[in-house]
Amino acid sequence: MTLNETQDSNVLSFIAEDKYNINIGMANTTKKGNVVSGDSTLKVRLQDGKYLMAISDGMGSGVDAAKSSILALNMLKKLLSSGFDKDTSVELINSTILNSSEKEIFATLDIAIVDLYTGNIEFIKNGACPTYIKNKKKINVVKSLTLPTGIVDNVDLSLYDKDIEDNDILVMCSDGILDSNVEYKNKELWVKYLLEDIETEDAQKIADLVLNEAIDNNYGVAKDDMSIIVCRFTKK
Repeated sequence: MTLNETQDSNVLSFIAEDKYNINIGMANTTKKGNVVSGDSTLKVRLQDGKYLMAISDGMGSGVDAAKSSILALNMLKKLLSSGFDKDTSVELINSTILNSSEKEIFATLDIAIVDLYTGNIEFIKNGACPTYIKNKKKINVVKSLTLPTGIVDNVDLSLYDKDIEDNDILVMCSDGILDSNVEYKNKELWVKYLLEDIETEDAQKIADLVLNEAIDNNYGVAKDDMSIIVCRFTKK
């Protein structure tokens, strides 16, 4: 049977095979006494095949913080899915948050866009916590020097780019994780040392271990909203 005989038409889609597999783990908790978390997380595959992972930390905790972080991530997903570039997307989010309320509401943006075909990660940070990249015992730290979204009229993003290596483990977290340990003046160090000691390579187990350690830092009580995303990449 041919297409001419049936008058039907077929549409063929060709998708390039990814060079890397991804294993994602996520963990979160709310500040003790709060029902709603001011943190929001996002994990989605975009139409172009790339993975978008993001954490937004609304300043403070509770409902007001949740509104700003949810707004930021919902807009981020819609804008990037609609084909807007990264800079424009964050600028629009910033403007919306600035003008959305008479109150001062702010939200950090911690974004990782992963291309498993090319083997590349784009990092976009706006007032966000450091991101950790672990490979065996080596830990690299990606930092942001910018203010949270909603504080200033003009957005000054921290942009980074990294080629994926086999068995890279990416760790993103909100400031509730970092600030849970009061023994270190440099808050990022305790997470770095913890990741060096963790032996498992399972993304979900790493996320759970870091979250549990952060809670234990305050004698088993979460003193802030806490969120973590962990991704492990393995070559096919």
